[in-house]
Amino acid sequence: MPAGRKVSIRVRRFDPAAGGRRSWAAYDVDAGPMMSVLDALFWILEHQDPTLAFRYSCRAGMCGSCAMVINGREGLACAQRLEHLRAPVSVEPLRSLPVIKDLLVDLRPFFDKYRAVDPFYVGHAAAVLDPASEPAVVPRGDATREIVDRQIDCIACGACYSACPVVSIVPEFLGPAALNRAYAVAADARDTAGLERLRRVTADGGVFACHSVGNCVTVCPVGVNPLLSIQLLRKGAVHR
Repeated sequence: MPAGRKVSIRVRRFDPAAGGRRSWAAYDVDAGPMMSVLDALFWILEHQDPTLAFRYSCRAGMCGSCAMVINGREGLACAQRLEHLRAPVSVEPLRSLPVIKDLLVDLRPFFDKYRAVDPFYVGHAAAVLDPASEPAVVPRGDATREIVDRQIDCIACGACYSACPVVSIVPEFLGPAALNRAYAVAADARDTAGLERLRRVTADGGVFACHSVGNCVTVCPVGVNPLLSIQLLRKGAVHR
C-alpha cells in the first residue's frame, strides 16, 4: 500500500455520556505500508478524534485484547492489515457483550462463564500437602495429550464468544472458550476434578446447547478448535 493513501474507516460509536445512541462515524486515514487496523485506530485517536475508545495491550497478536469485529468478522485489530481488507473498513465492538464505550466492551460476562467451569488444573490433595511428593506427570502414551496441547493455546480474546450464534440467543450458554478450557483441563490425565467439571458442562447451557455451527473455529486467531473440545466433552459425557 503506497504511503499516504487514504483509506476510509467506519467505526461503530457509542457514548453513554452522550445519550447512549449507537451511530457510525467515518474517518479518512493516511494509511502507510503494513498498517494494521489497530494502527489506524491510533491514527484516528491522534489526528481526528481523541475521544475514540478501544482496548489493546501487546500489539503483537498474543494477548487478545484488541479483538473486535472487522468487516463483519471477528479478529485481532493488531493482526489485520488494511491492505488485505476491502474498503471502506468497518470496525465494531464484539457482539453479545455490553458495550462500555465505542469499541470497548465489558468482558465480565465472558469471564464469569469461563470461571463457571472451574478452569484450573486440580492435582491430588496428597501432593499439595506434601511438598516432598513426586510431581504429577503425564502418562506415557496419553493419546489425548496432543489435542490438549493444541487447545490450551486459547488467549481468551472473546472472538469465538462474539461469533457464536447460540451465545446471542441463549444467555446461559457457557460459550466456546469456556467449554474449550473445560476440556483442556478435564482431559488432562493428572486432573482430579474431571467428573465434577463434566457435570457442570453437561448441565443447562453446557455442551448440549451447542449447535455445531463452527463460527468459533473460523474466527479463532490462534487456530484453536473449540468445537472439537465440545464434541469430545459430549462424547465423554455419553460414555460416563
